[in-house]
Amino acid sequence: MSTRVKISPETIVWATERSGLSTDSLHDIFPKAIEWIREESEPTVKQLEKFAKKIHVPFGFLFLTNPPIEGLPIVFYRSNGEVIKNTPLVVKDLVNLIKSRQEWLREYLIDNNYNSLDFVSSLNNYQKITPIKGAELIRKALKLNKTWYSETTKNRSFRYWIDKIEQNRIFVVSTGYVLNNKRTVDVNLCKGFTLIDNFCPFIYINTNNQGGGKIFTLIHELVHVFVGESKGIGYNPIHPTSNPLERFCDEVTSEILVPTDFFKVSWNANKSLNVSEKIDYLSKQYHISKLVVIRKALDLGFIQNSDFWNFYNEYTNKPYKKSEGGQYWNFKPYEVSRKFYSFVDNALKRGKILPSNAYKLTNMKANTYENFKKES
Repeated sequence: MSTRVKISPETIVWATERSGLSTDSLHDIFPKAIEWIREESEPTVKQLEKFAKKIHVPFGFLFLTNPPIEGLPIVFYRSNGEVIKNTPLVVKDLVNLIKSRQEWLREYLIDNNYNSLDFVSSLNNYQKITPIKGAELIRKALKLNKTWYSETTKNRSFRYWIDKIEQNRIFVVSTGYVLNNKRTVDVNLCKGFTLIDNFCPFIYINTNNQGGGKIFTLIHELVHVFVGESKGIGYNPIHPTSNPLERFCDEVTSEILVPTDFFKVSWNANKSLNVSEKIDYLSKQYHISKLVVIRKALDLGFIQNSDFWNFYNEYTNKPYKKSEGGQYWNFKPYEVSRKFYSFVDNALKRGKILPSNAYKLTNMKANTYENFKKES
């Protein structure tokens, strides 16, 4: 006979709502839970384990008298500075997953006598720094070139930037889901975020962003590393913002991607082209999104506000064809972070962690973990 356990109805309701579901939805996804809420029956341990897995709640939480208050190490903002409340569970789990990796890595780096990164928080007095100067300081610290676009192609520019950033011990995770492809991260609520640490800062970029804004978001989050403030983006960072810090990060990002002096020359050199044609031309020349070009043109006074918003609304309302995927090993290294994997694997080889720990840290099975070294 199966052992049944007493769980309070309030706990079942809390666990359901925690996952972003309504209790009514339990009729479809886990009907038995309705009986538990009504106290018509009690769950078996096995049933409760299945329920916990289904709604992504730690099994032990279901036995607590008072549900825990779960906070996040960062806050997500909209473009008007408004805090996004009731952050979805999938985003919370994503932040906590990356945070756990960061905590392990920080301890490992300190134990192995790594130095802290001097550039983290080096622009914390951003109010007194111009965007051009901020871009110069970041380029110098990370050994980046103003003509970066000449070193890659437009199709490979996103990965180019990830590789450049990770060379400086900044870890970039780029994926559109959490742990498995059934838990998708809503790009409207989380386009990216930064977890600041002076030994191992982490950046997350949501690859579900189909509108071409991933590079801008990536560099925007990079600027946050230099400012030294962990923050999440729940809006398109190219969208004009009223927040002083976010405006600074946007302007420095724009300057890194397209230096103002280069942009002015390119824009004025194509007098025979109309605005739309200039946007297309500069987008191809600098390997950037058309939105970055139009925003830069607005900031420099080359176009009117109405021109920007007409283009912005048309561009962002355009239906984008969803990616059909591709070779598994084209994406897996960026989902995990090749740089992070290299530290985990080094710890494994040196006997500092067990294989099971390495697999858990990288969210891989044993065969995938071994193949990662060969394929990535």
